[in-house]
Parts: sequence; C-alpha cells; structure tokens
Amino acid sequence: MKLHKFKNSGPQMAAGYTYTPSFTFDGNLPTEIFMQPSIGTPALSDLFNIRQGIRTDEYLIYGAPVSKILKAAQGCSPSYTAAGTLSDRKLSVAKFEINHEWCKDDWEAAASQLTNDPAWMADGLAGFEPTAKLRSFLFDQLLDSVRRDIWRIALFGNDTSGSSDYNMIEGLFVKMYDANASYCVKRVGNSLGNAATTVLTSGEALAALQATHEGAAIILKQIPNSEKVFWVTGAVYENYLKSLEANTNGTEGQFRLLQDGTTQLFYRGIEVRPLWIADNDLQDSSNPFYNNLKNFIIYTTKGSSKFANIVMGVENAADLNRLEGGYDFKEKTFYMQSAMRFGVQFINCDLIAFHD
Repeated sequence: MKLHKFKNSGPQMAAGYTYTPSFTFDGNLPTEIFMQPSIGTPALSDLFNIRQGIRTDEYLIYGAPVSKILKAAQGCSPSYTAAGTLSDRKLSVAKFEINHEWCKDDWEAAASQLTNDPAWMADGLAGFEPTAKLRSFLFDQLLDSVRRDIWRIALFGNDTSGSSDYNMIEGLFVKMYDANASYCVKRVGNSLGNAATTVLTSGEALAALQATHEGAAIILKQIPNSEKVFWVTGAVYENYLKSLEANTNGTEGQFRLLQDGTTQLFYRGIEVRPLWIADNDLQDSSNPFYNNLKNFIIYTTKGSSKFANIVMGVENAADLNRLEGGYDFKEKTFYMQSAMRFGVQFINCDLIAFHD
C-alpha cells in the first residue's frame, strides 16, 4: 500500500513536475518557481487524539459509568448487584510509503533554463546531486502533498474502494456510517445533498447545525462547550456565515461582520471549524464518497480535550513529516523515501453526532 510511488516511465523531476516552455524567445527568464497555494489543513491533533507506538493493532478499552446501585437497606441479608462492564474498539493501522527519484539528465531535459542557474544545479559532477535550493523545493513539495494525503485518507479511506489512492484503510466516514448502521454513532440527518453538484440553500447550514446539536446524545450535549467542536465542510461554514450576515437585521453587528469579517465562528458557544480539504477531496471522482457525500457536520469533542474521542494511531508521529534522501553513485540518481503507519477510529458512540 503506497501513498506515492513513481516509476521510470519518463522524467522523474521535481515531485513529478514537468515543464514545457511556452515561449520561443528567451527574453527575461527569472529563475524562480511561483507555486500555486495548496489547500490548508488544521493540525491533526485538532481533530484526532494521536496515539503513538502502534505497529499493527491496538484495542482501546472503554466503559460506561455504573448506575442505579443505590438501593433500600436490607439489613443483614443484602443482595449484591452487578457492576459495570468494559468494552473495546479495534484501532488498526496500515503501512504507507513514498518512493521518488531525481536524475540530473531528466531535470536538464525538462527545465533547461532553470539548470543554467547554479543555485538550481551545480556544475560538473556536483550537479548530479540536487543543490540545497532544489532539494528544499523537492522536499517541500513532497511533504506538502503528504500532509494533504494523510487528511484525505484519514477522512475518506475505504478499503473496499477500487482506487489505490483510497483503499488502504477504513477512514473516519466509513467508521461513522458503519457505526450508524449498527445503531451506535447517531446520524442526525441526511438533508445536505449527496450529489457532487449540490449547492446549499439559504439558511440550510444553520438549520442543520441546530438539528445536529439537538439530536446529539445527552452525554455529548452536557460536556462543556470549550471541549467540543463542529467540524464542517467549507461550504457549510460559508452558508452559516451568510445566515449570520443576513439575520442581524441591519445592526452594527451586521455591518462589522460584513466589513471586518471573522476568523472564528460559533454555534451556541461551540466552535464551528471548516475542513476545506474535505471540499477539495470530495470533488475527486476517484473518491469512494464522490457523488454520495457533498457536505457534512461532525459534532464531537476536540482532539485536545480530556474527552477526546476520535483517535489516530501512528507508529511514530515524527514519521508523518519525515522524508529522507540520498545519492546513489552507481545509478547517478537521488532517491527520496518515507515510511509511516497510521489508522483512525473513534471510541465512544455517544460522543459523535453527524449530519450529511
């Protein structure tokens, strides 16, 4: 199972980048690469409780508080009642890797004008190894892709999918849908539209947030607001913001919201956080949830909370952001590799409610 694997099927250059110049006259050629911004993500620990040291499986043991043990006194012949029970939930991790290579000849063929700059490629034999500038570019781009890939797989992984980009593990949504089918996690509603082209109507996000909060288990409702969060798609976030802008009835608050904007939204004192990476990944036609899921609200405890309920298991958290490289003199090729293990799970059914 691989996060990325590149074969010798053509130029192996700059994290899979190729370049065909659009000009015939050189003119002024700056030796800079202006990268398009990539989709941002929160810290993994904002959503997940990160558990380290897991190489295969871990069984998370949990239990409900005991109740109704106080009975009328029975003198010298008391009857003893059973105490609580413990259960467990399996957290499985899978192994992922990156294999990428860079060759001087491929780089020269694909980016000849950049190779004239010694900061991008050194002269002579030294040019067979990436310069500090090129190495930084390669590593930055690969690690940025890994960041987004981890979120994509953690949310939407499905081990029954036909896509090799998603079939490594069961992601969070597979876990939640399966748990809902077995009357565990509560799916409060399914009114946000499933089609890839679905557009939310006015006030729809506000109504869905209300339904999700009110339909959640009592045990989740009573946890302090500062310990909880609504994770939503960016489209839900914007639709909710639009409702706030429209429903303040021309007050100063409406003016300030429209003029200054906001960096943080709340619903009934609970933070509402957008997962823009989800909007992006749900546009991918190879995603197993494509055209079956468009928008969502996940109401749960924060990853940093003492009640943290959604878990990511890893062998070593440092591996998620680790990439090593080395030059092979025989092959005249610079190789970059990474290896990691991770998987996701939730613990208590009643500490998640979702709406899609």
